[in-house]
Amino acid sequence: MPVKRSKSIYFGPPPNVTEGQWFKSHDDLHAASVHRFRGRGISGTAHEGVDSIVASGGYAGDEDLGDTVIYTAQGGSPDSTGHITSSQALDGVNAGMVLNCREGLPIRFVCGLEIKRGKATGGYQYRGLYLVEDYWSVRTERGHLMWQFRLIKEQARDELMHDGFDPDPSSEIDPTELADARYVSTQRHVRNTRETRAIKALYENVCQMCRVPVDVGVDGARYSEGAHIHALGRPHGGRDVRSNILCLCPNCHVLFDHGMRLITDDLKIVDGINRRIIGALYVKHGQHVIDRGCLAQHRSRWADRAEGI
Repeated sequence: MPVKRSKSIYFGPPPNVTEGQWFKSHDDLHAASVHRFRGRGISGTAHEGVDSIVASGGYAGDEDLGDTVIYTAQGGSPDSTGHITSSQALDGVNAGMVLNCREGLPIRFVCGLEIKRGKATGGYQYRGLYLVEDYWSVRTERGHLMWQFRLIKEQARDELMHDGFDPDPSSEIDPTELADARYVSTQRHVRNTRETRAIKALYENVCQMCRVPVDVGVDGARYSEGAHIHALGRPHGGRDVRSNILCLCPNCHVLFDHGMRLITDDLKIVDGINRRIIGALYVKHGQHVIDRGCLAQHRSRWADRAEGI
C-alpha cells in the first residue's frame, strides 16, 4: 500500500477560501487546504512553526474573544472537564508556537461550532489569520505547569499597533524611533505611549539592564523601547503606568519578554535558564519607583524558571 503523506506546511491564507466560510468536517478542511491533518487540532512542527489550528474547546483555560484567543498548549492529559492532569512542556508543536511568536508566522485559525464533549457538532468556521502575540506559563491549582498563548487576529493587531502610538501633539517622536518601533512590532507589540516616552527620556534611551546605548544617528540619537513589566492585555491586565515600565534595548526587551531575564524584588537581574544573578537593574531612585508586585507578576509568568527566586 502507498504511504499517505501529509500536505506540505505553508503559511498564509488558504486558496479560494474566505473568512467566515463554513466546513462540515475535518475532511473538508483538509480537502480545501485549510488544515493539513484530519482529526488533529494543531498542524506544525517544532522547527518549522505552526501553520493552522482547529480549536474545539478541549482545555478549560481556553478563551475565545473573537479577535483575541487564549489558547492552551498541547499535552498535559486533560480530563473530561478540560483541566490538565500533568505538566506541559515547550516541545513539539508547542515549541512551534513559540517559533511563530518569535518569527511573526501567521496561523490559519479554525473554530469548532456547537462544542459538545469536545466535539464540534455544528461544523467548523475558518476565522482568518492570527499571530502569536505572547506566551507564558502558570501553575494550576493542582500544581501542574500549563503553557498558554495569546493569538490576535492579524488585521486587529495592525489596528492595535496604530493605537499603540500615542498621538500626543505636545510630545515629539523622532522619525527614526517611530520607524524602528513599527519594524520591531512586526514580531511583537511595541507601544510608545506618553508614559513609556517619559521613562525612556528619564534614562536618556539607555537600557536599564545592560546599560549599552543603541546609537542610531550621527547626531547622537539613540533607540530604546519601553517594556511593560506586568504585561498589558488579557489575561494579564497590567497598567500603562511608569512604575510598570522599564527602558530597555531591543535585545534585553526580547529576553525579558521571553522569560530569559527575571528581576528579583531587590532589583537583581537573573538569567532565566541557570537562575544565576548576572547584574543589577539600574534605577534612578526618587524619580522612578518600580512596582514590586509587577515584578512578581512577571516572574509568575515563567513559573518553571522563577522557582526559588
